[in-house]
Parts: sequence; structure tokens; C-alpha cells
Amino acid sequence: MNTTGIFYAPKGGSTEKIARKIHQHLPSAALKSVPEASVDDMMHYDNLILGIATIGKETWNQEIKKSGWDLVMPHIDKADFTGKKVAIFGLGDSVTYDLHFVDAVGILGQKLRERGAELVGFTDTKDYNFRESKAIEGDQFMGLPIDEDFEEEKTDERIDQWVKDLTKKMS
Repeated sequence: MNTTGIFYAPKGGSTEKIARKIHQHLPSAALKSVPEASVDDMMHYDNLILGIATIGKETWNQEIKKSGWDLVMPHIDKADFTGKKVAIFGLGDSVTYDLHFVDAVGILGQKLRERGAELVGFTDTKDYNFRESKAIEGDQFMGLPIDEDFEEEKTDERIDQWVKDLTKKMS
């Protein structure tokens, strides 16, 4: 039986809110925040759903200590994700940061692919308004983009469809 872990950061904001919504669709999946859960914890699961924000208060306030994915990234560089199916969801602002929309999804996705992960959960770009993103591969995002700032009304439908597609790919 395949096991699934949902890992997200940062805690306490929109990324956690979306992780919890995804977890409602997949109640048998483990739900853990990063870095409280480590890369070693991720290795216990066949399937991973990872949540990341592109821009957060840590980006603007240099006095905030590193947290979340910033602390985990160096450990991802040393891990072997071969045999893991990984889906990524990312929070971004498609209006204010339309030149960097959900860039973190692409950065994390490339890093995981280099470490042997099979990326699943790609999303067509046609329903999104933005100019550039490091998360684009062909005509798809390397995961599920969520814009809680300007497209919150689309979030639940996007999650529903994405999770339905994921369950087929992760079984």
C-alpha cells in the first residue's frame, strides 16, 4: 500500500491553510510542517505532496531567522528521492509578482528531480494570468499554483481537480 505525506511551510499562513484543505481530501495522508518534519521523515512515504510559498515575510525581513524550506533545502541536496512520486503546490501572487509567479514550485521541483523524484501533479497554465514563472515546463506548471490574494474564489475547485488527478497518478 502506498503511503502519502503532506509537508508544507511556512506554518500559520495560506500555505498551511491549503495543506489542510488538501489533507481533507486525503485524510489517510500524514500532515506535517517543515522543518519540524525533516527530509528523513519524508523518506518514510512513497508519495509526497509538498507545499511552498514563493514570497513571504522572511523574504522582506532579514532579521527573521531562516525557517521552513530554507532549513530543509540543504538536506534535500543530500537525499535520494528515487522511487518517490512528488507533487508540489505553491502559493503566489499573480498580480504583484507576475514576473515570479510561484517560482518556488519550479525551484523545488528541479531540485527534487535532480535527486531522483518523479514529479506528478502538473497543471495547465491557461487558467492563470501572470507573465513569467520558473515553475513552467512546456505549457504546464510543475505543480498546483494557488493565488489566495487575487483568485481565492478558484482555490477550492483547483484543489478538488488536482487531488482527483493526483490520486490516479499516486496509486
